[in-house]
Amino acid sequence: MKKRQLSALLCTALAAASLLAACADSLPAATPSPSASVKWFTEPRELDAGDGYTSSEYYLLNEETQRHIYCVETKPAGVKEGDKVPAVVYVHGQSGYATNFSAIYAQLAEDNIAAFSFECCGGNKSGAKSEGSKLFPAHYTSRMTDLETVLAKVKTLDYVDTDHIFLFGESYGGVTVSLDAIEHNEIPGIILLSTGISDTMLAREEDDPTYIPERDYADPLEAIKGYEGDVICFNGQQDFAHDAGENQIAVYNQREEGTAVFYSLENSDHSFSALSDEGKEFLITTMRDFVLDRS
Repeated sequence: MKKRQLSALLCTALAAASLLAACADSLPAATPSPSASVKWFTEPRELDAGDGYTSSEYYLLNEETQRHIYCVETKPAGVKEGDKVPAVVYVHGQSGYATNFSAIYAQLAEDNIAAFSFECCGGNKSGAKSEGSKLFPAHYTSRMTDLETVLAKVKTLDYVDTDHIFLFGESYGGVTVSLDAIEHNEIPGIILLSTGISDTMLAREEDDPTYIPERDYADPLEAIKGYEGDVICFNGQQDFAHDAGENQIAVYNQREEGTAVFYSLENSDHSFSALSDEGKEFLITTMRDFVLDRS
């Protein structure tokens, strides 16, 4: 009896296997799982739009670090075919997002100034869109390579006046901008906020995997004299970086080329969000005039 039951079970199993094989032949091939790289889209996608601008998002590959950078491009609506407009490239602080200053970009667009921002790789630990969140907080030398990647992209856009690209750095991003600008004397001006080269800003861990020594300087304050463009710096009077920023501007004024102006903002602390309402308005207006006067 047991032999008959076993034989019957084997026959049933064989029949089921044959049926499954036949069905499999008639089914469409399974769709392969998307690779991780699919999310790094390089074609611009519309992110936002207003009366005076459109903004789009996309990723760029940093060839030096092989990490993907999330970017936001804000284009003035008034740009017509053949037009060339100035542009501002923003670099956020130790932790930040590409959309930090969206409201400012929209205001700049009203004056036909394009804006570009990006999230530094390893520049955000929470909600990061760029690759490398586990590397937070990435060293400024690594962030300089991200800025180089974005600058190269901006210079390829047919509506951007490549002779009038400006850099704007906030806090740690101000250090990144100050040191990267040394190799970019084609850039007519840089805008600094809540920053200043100091031991506090330059501090790093000995084993920081994002540190790129060949991009660093033995004496950063001396090295920035190599930038010949104009500089403006805004620091709140209650900002821990206030005096360092004022000192940095004094160093710039030792150069033979370029101007440098320091603005000390009353009732204001560190970062744009900690500026007084008057300080915010003054920064935006002064930055706009700084760009337009040199374009």
